[in-house]
Amino acid sequence: MMKNCAENITYRLATHDDIAGVKQLLERHHVKNLNSDQRENGFVTTDMTEQQLQDLSDRENGVTIAYDEKEKKVVGLLLGASWFFLKPWPMFDYMASILKDYSFNGEALSADTSYQYGPVCIDVAYRSQGIGEKLLAHQRKVFASRYKHTVTFVNVLNPRSYAFHHRNNFEDLGFFEFNSNKYYMLAINTAE
Repeated sequence: MMKNCAENITYRLATHDDIAGVKQLLERHHVKNLNSDQRENGFVTTDMTEQQLQDLSDRENGVTIAYDEKEKKVVGLLLGASWFFLKPWPMFDYMASILKDYSFNGEALSADTSYQYGPVCIDVAYRSQGIGEKLLAHQRKVFASRYKHTVTFVNVLNPRSYAFHHRNNFEDLGFFEFNSNKYYMLAINTAE
């Protein structure tokens, strides 16, 4: 693990020049590209093309990155989008359809009052330095004027991700199943 590399990190929305690095980071940590031992250290399941990532960035301000200024590379990412933007992905369309079945802070969730957050992905050499927390804080500020709640899901086979969300005060709202996989539904207020 790199020591004290977090001091060189800036947190911002991705630019056009960053998208290739975002895609590379996603691919390196995608479940399809990891063996079972590597998956124990966390993984992502969301698959997006560079064009989809660019559209997400342009239309939703939905690509937040951690950028190592010294190394000149994307070392962390956090995606976020409206449920409307994510409708073409069956998983997100399904999640939007079941939001009403989950309550958070005494009210039913909805696509109008929440956005989908995630995945969050940090390069292995940069983990355990608070980068994920800073990405989350930055993204919540970006979306706070539009949405009351941040909603995400975590595969039950990904305890590292679940622990991160628990440490960051996401409330576990229960489970749902999709494509023979079981997921936690999690939420947090967008405003801190």
